[in-house]
Amino acid sequence: MTNEPGRSEPQRVVVERGSILAYRIFDVGATIALDAVEKRVPTARRFETGGPAGLVIPARPLEIALGACDIVVPFLAARLSGYVTAHVFDFGVVSFVYEISLQPGTTFDELVPLCDALYEAAELDEHGSEHRSDLLRRLGDSVEKPHDWSEAETYTVIFVETLGEQEQKPSLEVLARSEIVAKLLLGETSQVPLGRAEREDVVRHTFSYLRDDVVVVDWNSALVIEPNGSRIVPFILELATSQLLEFRYYDKLLDIELARLYEHVGKPGPSMLRSPYRSLTRNVMKRFLELTEFTERIDNTIKVVGDFYLARVYLSAIGRFRVPDWRESVETKLRLVARVYELLKTDVETSRAQFLEIIVIVLILIEVVSALRH
Repeated sequence: MTNEPGRSEPQRVVVERGSILAYRIFDVGATIALDAVEKRVPTARRFETGGPAGLVIPARPLEIALGACDIVVPFLAARLSGYVTAHVFDFGVVSFVYEISLQPGTTFDELVPLCDALYEAAELDEHGSEHRSDLLRRLGDSVEKPHDWSEAETYTVIFVETLGEQEQKPSLEVLARSEIVAKLLLGETSQVPLGRAEREDVVRHTFSYLRDDVVVVDWNSALVIEPNGSRIVPFILELATSQLLEFRYYDKLLDIELARLYEHVGKPGPSMLRSPYRSLTRNVMKRFLELTEFTERIDNTIKVVGDFYLARVYLSAIGRFRVPDWRESVETKLRLVARVYELLKTDVETSRAQFLEIIVIVLILIEVVSALRH
């Protein structure tokens, strides 16, 4: 591999203990009553992040173990053994985590094609859809206002607890910004080195609290090296991905509402006796209330009181996933829907006013003609 002058690349990075956490995250409803889920699913347990006291989660999600799962990856001609866990969030999201343990001695070079196959694996998508259907049957009416939307958001975390010993072991700071880590997060199997700008863009969201841990966040994957085994950083990344999914859902929903509005605009003029926009009004108000409640829940889902390191990781993930852009898109479309509704409502009121004016004029004419006849 050709390196830049003066830049040392780590050689043969080995994982002694670690796993791949592949997430398939679904929106299933407006809210989920976690207390009701605990009654319906006895195996459900409150999720323990193992994080510091500085992290306050108002409504901790539920964790439901779903058991072992074989994942066939045709691209690699391999069958992988994984363990599936469901995380149930109160804001209407269910996340399935497929944990695939890594064989001790696996190198980062060997991980690249595996990650490339798993990042957007259709096999995992199919497993996710099946687990979603099965779990929804178990949750029953604890899912309030169910959403009929089957699209999923995906994310993958390469979670390393122990790295192998090397004669010249590089620092994690050097490793995090290396070519092999950038290719690992991209799933890039080419032997040709990445361009400098591309590599730097992939690894620029790098964080480290102690000298023996590091987090590298990219838009579709992350590398987390955590020797104490804490899952708090993967949880934060899962939460940020869930927020992205929810804003995608409402963005799609508002696209449908706008299409309906355009249909109404193209129809004949409004009725004088009954507004054709009454149901439309209710839908607009319903979407507005749903979105307002959702954004409030999102803003209150995680509060980092004393741990500024976790806050930086969380905000970096939110920015890398472009969640603020999706949120702005949703709020812009909601304002547009409300504005179009106001214009339609004004059109109805204007037509009714004109109709009343015509009635008044006709009545006056009848009175005048009646007076002249007598």
